[in-house]
Amino acid sequence: MVAYCYQVGEGNIDHNYWIAPELQNENLLDFARPAYFATTETPASDMCAGTAASLAINYLNFKDTEPEYAAESLQKAIALYDFAVKTHTETEGLKVTSLGYDGGFYTSSYDYDELAWAAVWLYECTGEWDYIDDIIHVDETITGDMGAHPYTGYLKRIISDTGNCWQNIWVHCWDTVWGGVFAKLAPITNISRDWYIFRWNLEYWSGMNEQDAAAAPAKAEQNNVTMAASVPAVTSHKNFGLDDQIWNTKITAEEIADLPTEDGAFLAKTPAGFSMLNEYGSARYDAAAQLCACVYAKETGDNTFVDWAEGQMEYIMGKNPMNRPYIVGYSPTAASHPHHRAAHGSKTLNMDDPQTQTHVLWGALVGGPDASDWHRDITKDYIYNEVAVDYNAAFVGACAGLYNFCGTEDMKPQENFPPSEASMKGDIVEYKLKASIGQEDNMATQVLVEIDNSSFLPPHYLKETKVRYYFSIAELLKNGQTLDDLTVRVDYDAMKSNTNGEHEVTYEVVQYNDKGDCYLEMTWTGYEFYGTMQFQFALMAQVQNEEYTFIWDPTNDYSRSGLSTCDELGVTLAEALTEYDLITMYVDGEHVWGKAPADAQEDETLYGDVDCNGAVEIADVVLLSRYVAQDKDAKAVTAQGLLNADCVKDGNVDMEDITAIARYLAHLIEASQLGKAS
Repeated sequence: MVAYCYQVGEGNIDHNYWIAPELQNENLLDFARPAYFATTETPASDMCAGTAASLAINYLNFKDTEPEYAAESLQKAIALYDFAVKTHTETEGLKVTSLGYDGGFYTSSYDYDELAWAAVWLYECTGEWDYIDDIIHVDETITGDMGAHPYTGYLKRIISDTGNCWQNIWVHCWDTVWGGVFAKLAPITNISRDWYIFRWNLEYWSGMNEQDAAAAPAKAEQNNVTMAASVPAVTSHKNFGLDDQIWNTKITAEEIADLPTEDGAFLAKTPAGFSMLNEYGSARYDAAAQLCACVYAKETGDNTFVDWAEGQMEYIMGKNPMNRPYIVGYSPTAASHPHHRAAHGSKTLNMDDPQTQTHVLWGALVGGPDASDWHRDITKDYIYNEVAVDYNAAFVGACAGLYNFCGTEDMKPQENFPPSEASMKGDIVEYKLKASIGQEDNMATQVLVEIDNSSFLPPHYLKETKVRYYFSIAELLKNGQTLDDLTVRVDYDAMKSNTNGEHEVTYEVVQYNDKGDCYLEMTWTGYEFYGTMQFQFALMAQVQNEEYTFIWDPTNDYSRSGLSTCDELGVTLAEALTEYDLITMYVDGEHVWGKAPADAQEDETLYGDVDCNGAVEIADVVLLSRYVAQDKDAKAVTAQGLLNADCVKDGNVDMEDITAIARYLAHLIEASQLGKAS
């Protein structure tokens, strides 16, 4: 292994970009997405070891169903672990100097736990004891005080020698994975030390002293929680023996059950009995402890901690003083404002806008309650409402374990879940258009058009948008004039303003019948945008009739008929903007807004769409290539398909058209360039 890319992106930059990630590009903000690689010169031993563990687990998950993929996962896991070991460096004080870059987000304390986590899973994959020895090795050639031997394996970071042991007052999480290490290690070694550390942590999480335990039932009734959520699993700790004896003695699950007990410390609980390790993401830590409780029951057959875990999960699912599930979408009262920019869907880089999130982040575990059982459900509060992979990883594992131990036959997956966006939102409108009328007289009509790209399934920038404003020049024709006597004045072009003149709206006026019915077609192209874009123009008929009178008459204009001028409304032109459907809008050739006049024939040609399925895709290149090659077995190309295929507008269908479509699909040309003469 030469290098491993462990991070793409910069935390501070990405976090400041509070908008749908699909839209994150240089059009909206100046940003960078650098890649960080673990190499011998720039080590990231923690990242490499953590990934090695994931790939080792992947091997176990897929070895029976996809053996080739599984074998590759194991090969990469071993390579990453070896690289992590090779590049690991430390000071005499065991300060690790080979950690990866994190930009200040979720900073790793050290890598010994990740190395142990990878090693224990690689043992599961290979059966090679050397991996276990990497974790627990003791140098028995050195004897210190009271006959203790120093640890030289990864345990040395938490236990100096065999005269000491360790009590884990945290839980398996994003920074420290010792909880998982001992959950795996204990059933492999069956050493008292490993079982003691594993079990003590669960006792610490689920227990209370006898005085608090006696008061728990009354608190449960008072705080709207189940008895299991409030009543502790234990009121004491198992005594495994002296530290200098348990490091190399064996023990079985049956023997653990018969051990004597002793007083000890327990984790603080909320008034309602929820185990509270840290108020920042309290539910994720609690869910991880539940997962470890289920693993303990699986490995020992001892369900001491399962009822406690079930009660804690019921608290998370809504049986708590706030009657609030901390699982998004779980019920109408569930937390609904996760700190998640894609779900929130802001168009303004503002965590308060919109107030209601655009999408439901189904099944996401939010941060959870504080030490007083209170929770604040707003998007910008990452303490109470953060969501992340590490939150849901433990949550899903705990749910699986609890289903295994507590599930009933009536528990079945809900059909048609999650519901579609359409079933929840009704008619989905991703593109809108507003218009208003400004100054108007017998010479001209001033119009402001605002197009709105509110796409969210998924959010995307618009590459080409066309708008048609329909009007009549019947009064000009009656006066012996023609379309040439009409001019278009551009008063404001937001695209031109936003790009310092690099891009501007193009337009053309088309008369589509002899009665004088016309449309002004405006085209936004070459500049990707999201949100709103304005264009203000005036239709001007400045030629007088024989009586030297201007004769522009907007009352017969289709797109003008439903609007009042801003003067009539007593507001500004911008304030007069209103959603209006007598102006039509087209996105990438598709009619998405408004109603055209009945006699205004829509152009059915979608250049590049050879198979007439409404989209330009690689299948069109294949079909056209077979048509040009006169492949008799190819699907027939319809008459409309041949019109769509003439992408260079030369009246022929040949290799030039194939090339044009291919260039469009490769993003070398815009959709607007298809159907234009070469």
